[in-house]
Amino acid sequence: MVTKFQLTPRSSNRKTGPIATIRSSSDTCPSTCPFNNGGGCYAAGGPEAIHWKRLDQSTKPEHQGWIGLSDQFRAAKLKPGTLLRLNTAGDLPHLPTTGEILGNVVDLMRGIFENHKVVPFTYTHHRQTEHNLAVIDRQNQSGFTVNLSCDTEERASMMHQRGFPAVVVVPADDTRKGWTDQDGTRFLTCPAQTSDNTTCDRCRLCAKSDRSVVVAFRAHGTKAKKISARLEATH
Repeated sequence: MVTKFQLTPRSSNRKTGPIATIRSSSDTCPSTCPFNNGGGCYAAGGPEAIHWKRLDQSTKPEHQGWIGLSDQFRAAKLKPGTLLRLNTAGDLPHLPTTGEILGNVVDLMRGIFENHKVVPFTYTHHRQTEHNLAVIDRQNQSGFTVNLSCDTEERASMMHQRGFPAVVVVPADDTRKGWTDQDGTRFLTCPAQTSDNTTCDRCRLCAKSDRSVVVAFRAHGTKAKKISARLEATH
């Protein structure tokens, strides 16, 4: 199965600001992701779900694989320095039988980003195996920030201390803006969620692989209550 990609040169989302975004077909999502299969995935509900389904069903040549993605970039003519959010829906391409991220495909995608001089970042909920971590670390060392989506604050703290950019989801009613855990790891709630004047385009914290904090996201979207209930049940 060929992974499908759809580039939006200028997002109209109020939280992200006017950045470029890419959604990937749903086959990129790992079965082990706790938000998958009705677990509260943001992209599986609301308007995004409609766009995601259309991409899955698309037969347009420009949506097919990394070559089609390259064609979309050439047509978009993005300005150098444009912030690019990969996977507003979807995750990194992988082998469905093993869950191993396809490092060669991700490398090719990074090459497209480098050629067009954009500032790329994404998040992944793939299993944090040594193979996958090696692929992710290679991207982070090469200018493509891949944030590890962790299931608990403890895991996020541990991966941060290993040198990976880490993020974690907290309940929607979590009022903390910043805190430090018992191991000395600093957490910061997404500034776009705590300030009306901040967007991803202005902040760019998630695009910094060497940042000094774990970014926490309050559960949001149409499935926020479901996510919050699951998170609170595990604590």
